[in-house]
Amino acid sequence: MEASKFNRRKFITRTTLGTLGAGLASAGSFAAGNADTIKEPPSIREYRKFGDTGFLVSDFSCGAPGNEAVLRALLERGVNLIDTGETYMNGNSERIIGRVLQDFDRSKIFINSKLYTEKEFPPKKEVLERSYQAMERLQTDYIDCMQIHSAEDSRILKDEAFHSAMEQLKKEGRVRHVGVSCHGNNWAYDTEESLDTILMSAIEDGRFDVILLAYNFANAGIAEKILEACDKRGIATMIMKSNPVHIFNIFEGRMTKLADEGKEADAFLQAYYDKYKLMEEQAGTFFAKYGISAGGDLKKAASRYVLSNPLAHTTLWDFQNFDEVDNMLQLSGQKLTANDKSVLNGFSKHLGHTICRIGCNDCEAACPHHFPVNKILRYNYYFSVKKQEKRAMTKYASLNLNKPPELCLDCEGYCEQACRYGVWTRPLLAAARKNLEMI
Repeated sequence: MEASKFNRRKFITRTTLGTLGAGLASAGSFAAGNADTIKEPPSIREYRKFGDTGFLVSDFSCGAPGNEAVLRALLERGVNLIDTGETYMNGNSERIIGRVLQDFDRSKIFINSKLYTEKEFPPKKEVLERSYQAMERLQTDYIDCMQIHSAEDSRILKDEAFHSAMEQLKKEGRVRHVGVSCHGNNWAYDTEESLDTILMSAIEDGRFDVILLAYNFANAGIAEKILEACDKRGIATMIMKSNPVHIFNIFEGRMTKLADEGKEADAFLQAYYDKYKLMEEQAGTFFAKYGISAGGDLKKAASRYVLSNPLAHTTLWDFQNFDEVDNMLQLSGQKLTANDKSVLNGFSKHLGHTICRIGCNDCEAACPHHFPVNKILRYNYYFSVKKQEKRAMTKYASLNLNKPPELCLDCEGYCEQACRYGVWTRPLLAAARKNLEMI
């Protein structure tokens, strides 16, 4: 299949959310191209050039599989990239892939794995050993791409132990490409860096063939310039966190939990909750106008936003069950409709204050308590949206904050004053920390 060709002006025209409210036709006039009329089980309908790797990648790919049967169904339906890492499920994600791979043509599947280190990699010998162990778990002689997992500063991109090991593995034919994933910087270690400075450094470095980053309609201003820079260098792109819409109900979840425990919300949280409910009501009126549900339809619109950008080569999805396989693969090959634009525009207008943009760290320098705001809210995304409670709580515990969540409620809101998006950071942080600390 031919890879999609990119026209930047057309893409910006199609996807800009700022001025989409007026002059739109009815929803029905835009739905024909994306109608769910598929009789056969949904399967991949679009493959794209994966940078300069020489691979044509499915527009949806599998993120960290946790179920053999689901992974098998995905591969049978045309998904041809699987993302994993040594830390996922303590290596069991790689073991699941390894067992399933035995029944498929290995040469037609792109395996992306990752090695994690907090500050710097151990000596080359250990990096090599960990890479060989990953191959053993995957039951494969080679890994298509090995990435630095969740780089938090530009320094780690230059790690000589990692790169020396990768050079040797490439010569051995055991690793074909090198990549990096990034959620943003670690403000505690470096107050000057950000998602874009880290990934722009990776692009300029010249040794990275594949980049994995968060991209969605809410953080487009941050991510799209990175995608454009990757395109100019022939770097393949993988997308995570493409659907931010479910995190907005964090207030609802917190209030429900308090009610279940027979507790009342404090005045601060109640005030924000009342504002949220008013905005939710206004959003509901808007969505009703277009016949949209706040769940599935929003998720589809958010997914089509990313699929419409040919610079976003493949979108990772954590497929949990067969329903998700059907629901997401039916979107393969689809593009953003005018109705989708209105839906996302309405969501941004009415509920955008409840979404922290992954990769942004504008507020962290303003926090007098030095909280890693973006990281805490990302961990709560794992907890609330991805239902990975244990993983989220373990990661949160590793931050060793040792400061009560109430500090955020009593603060004057320096983070909110610094946020360019007007995010309600204080109540989001307080609710997130109560989730993650099981208070």
